[in-house]
Amino acid sequence: MKVRECFLQAVSIVAPEDDARAAWVAMNRMNAPWAAVCAGGGRLLGLLRGEEISERIRAPETFLTAGELAEADRSAARAVRVSPDADLGEAVLRMELAGGDAALVESEGRPPGVLELERARAAISSG
Repeated sequence: MKVRECFLQAVSIVAPEDDARAAWVAMNRMNAPWAAVCAGGGRLLGLLRGEEISERIRAPETFLTAGELAEADRSAARAVRVSPDADLGEAVLRMELAGGDAALVESEGRPPGVLELERARAAISSG
C-alpha cells in the first residue's frame, strides 16, 4: 500500500516568523486541523495541531510565533516528510523512528496533506 492510498488531513503552510494566532486563523480559514511550519528553502521545522496552537495562544498577553511553537519537542518530532509514492509501512517506520505521530506528505501538482501515524497503522492492519 502506498501513502497516497491512505487518508490525508488538510494542512496550512505557515512561515516560522508568522504570529501563532495568524497561523491558527489561516488553518481555520482552510478548515485544516494542521499547520506545517516551513522555513526558507521549504525546510520543515515541525507540524502543529490546531489544539496545540489553541492551548498556547489562549492568554491574550502571550505572543508566540509559529516557529517558536514548532520548536517544541512534540511538533519538532513531526518534522518528517514523506512522498505520496512511498510505501506506507516505510512511512510508518520513519514516523516511529522520529518519535512523531504525523508526517507531511507533499507532491508536485497535489495539495499537501498530513498522514497521521494511527491512521496509517490502521490502514496497514486492515489492508
